[in-house]
Amino acid sequence: MHAKHEEVFRKALDLNAKERSRRFESINSKESPASIHEKIRTRSVSIFEPRPELNHATNALAIVGRRELSKGLFLDRRSFLNSFDYRVDPAGDYLFGILKAAAPVCGGINLEYYFSRVDGEKLGAGTKLPHNVMGLFGVANGIDGDLRPGLPAQMTEVHDPVRLLLIVEHFPEVVLKTIQRAPETYEWFINDWVKLVAVHPETKALFVFGGGEFTPYEPLVKNLEVIKDVESVIESHQENFPVYLLNQD
Repeated sequence: MHAKHEEVFRKALDLNAKERSRRFESINSKESPASIHEKIRTRSVSIFEPRPELNHATNALAIVGRRELSKGLFLDRRSFLNSFDYRVDPAGDYLFGILKAAAPVCGGINLEYYFSRVDGEKLGAGTKLPHNVMGLFGVANGIDGDLRPGLPAQMTEVHDPVRLLLIVEHFPEVVLKTIQRAPETYEWFINDWVKLVAVHPETKALFVFGGGEFTPYEPLVKNLEVIKDVESVIESHQENFPVYLLNQD
């Protein structure tokens, strides 16, 4: 049984590497998953590679809910996923702990990329090529003394600067009471640093938070395009994809 699990994990890692590889100029994403995986492993430890990984670049949303909420969706590696079942948390106590962490962590990661992308020289770190590590707590350009405040261009060049969209599967009134329980959490949402949407778990209706309350939201796109072959999509180009619906047949 363990040998079977190892094979499943090996295949998943290969496919994961292939999906990730389309962002890298130096790797042909049309090669086999196993071949690409080996090249990415080599790339990750190359001291000559200024962008071995792009880390959280392209992050755009976080989903807090049951996994069936996103099952069958191709999200292009742009979403943080947090499993949560509203049925075991009617009052939002567990949700409070999740959002108290998700807002500053996921939102903070997103804003770090956002500001470093919109102004890479002042709010980011410019190019990393001349960076020197200073005291193990920051980097500076060459012999300059000023520490760089954000992320280098090699981490943000494929990132679209959008604020994080946090999607929560629970009743809107519960979500509202939950985010209001801690001022340090609430300020992320009331100040629009993170966009918040509640998905009604029974009707699937969407409610967007703004001005201290949730209001109904009608999506512009009613139907998603269905794709059968993910590999052909991954191999097509380097830019961000829309959300696709995977053919489950």
